[in-house]
This record gives sequence, C-alpha cells and structure tokens, in this order.
Amino acid sequence: MNAESLIMQSVSITIIGMLIVFAFLILTIWSVKAMSLLVKVMEKYFPQEVPQQKAAAGADNALVAIAIAAAKRFQGK
Repeated sequence: MNAESLIMQSVSITIIGMLIVFAFLILTIWSVKAMSLLVKVMEKYFPQEVPQQKAAAGADNALVAIAIAAAKRFQGK
C-alpha cells in the first residue's frame, strides 16, 4: 500500500465516523423535541397541581429571627 492509498482510506474512515456522530446528534435532538411535544400535549390532559403556600409563615419568620440573633451573638466574639 502506498501513502496516497492510506491517506484516502483514513480520510474516508474519518468522514464516515463524523457522519455517524452527526446523524446520532440529529436523532438525539429530534427525540428530545418529540418528547417535549409529547409532554406539552399530556400537560393539557393531565395538568400538574401547584403546591399551596404554607399557612404557618410565622414559624419561618421565627426561625429567621433566631438565625439573625445567633449570627449577631457569635459575630461579637
């Protein structure tokens, strides 16, 4: 085998490999878009419930106040 034959063979293998990777990426993009469309369609028939806010917001405020007091207490040391 001469050098030209080896170079042409390596170029053809490289191009075939790049085309296979490109086709796989295109297939992946199409499948993601199809799944996105499927989820949008299913969302119309099976909507998700939005979680409600907690009524006990005062407990959260108390925890924030405790955290601020602790930070100020240990900041002075």
